[in-house]
Amino acid sequence: MSDHVVTVLGATGKTGRHVLTQAAARGWRVRAAGRRPAESGDFTPFDWDDESTWQPAFTGADAAYVVIPFNHAGAPEKAPDVLRAAAAAGVPRIALLSTIDVDHAPADDPTKVAEQTLLSLGVAAALIRPTWFLDNFTVGSFRGMLETGELRLPAGEAPFPFVDTRDIAAVAVAAMAPDGPTGPLPVTGPESVSHHVVAEALQDALGRPFRYIPVEPAEFIALLESRGFTYSYGDFLAGALGKVADGTFVIPVADTVEVHCGRRAYTPAEFAKHFAQS
Repeated sequence: MSDHVVTVLGATGKTGRHVLTQAAARGWRVRAAGRRPAESGDFTPFDWDDESTWQPAFTGADAAYVVIPFNHAGAPEKAPDVLRAAAAAGVPRIALLSTIDVDHAPADDPTKVAEQTLLSLGVAAALIRPTWFLDNFTVGSFRGMLETGELRLPAGEAPFPFVDTRDIAAVAVAAMAPDGPTGPLPVTGPESVSHHVVAEALQDALGRPFRYIPVEPAEFIALLESRGFTYSYGDFLAGALGKVADGTFVIPVADTVEVHCGRRAYTPAEFAKHFAQS
């Protein structure tokens, strides 16, 4: 094991769990920072509601991965202070999970504010900017649709370069290496595909019917509400999907994974096969 130490926030989440395993595979000493132990890594207490846990979680680390839990009340507003705590603890490299469209967000958007804060801290800052997760169809907001066999979204027929969270983690781990990349790092899949392609990939891998059906926003919002999500969350997703459907929001394919990880990003078919096997 090397003496390179990394602190990982969100270690039980979609991207953080992959950051843990990929960082450990490099032989690094990995701290899983959170309120409960993760599947691997050295458990390090960290609580967004307890400022006394912030700096100790980062002290002695050579790099850190920071995820803002937007479903945790108050966390987005505290993110700049958490980043400052990491820098004050002496962490020289910080990779922040951002979003692909952050440049188009309003000035007070929490993710944009967090990015700007990180860039002002004098550390090696990597802004990990992924597109939409393929994992949303399997373990995220749309998992219930996978179980019913119908992916009902107001996304039209527009293509999109969906990304596997394993690729997001790979770029983050590359950025936490001593000589890793910094600055904005857009992370996408290898090509833009329609939701039909994603549905077909999952259908083939799982061996059961699954199809994509374009629907109107109102139906989509009502569907999410019936599964326990709030109206505001459904309305937010419908708005984002609508921008994809009408061509307002077009995401170009990025070669970040290939450039910094030495391999092509995973396709929807490869993602689906991995999910089916695991």
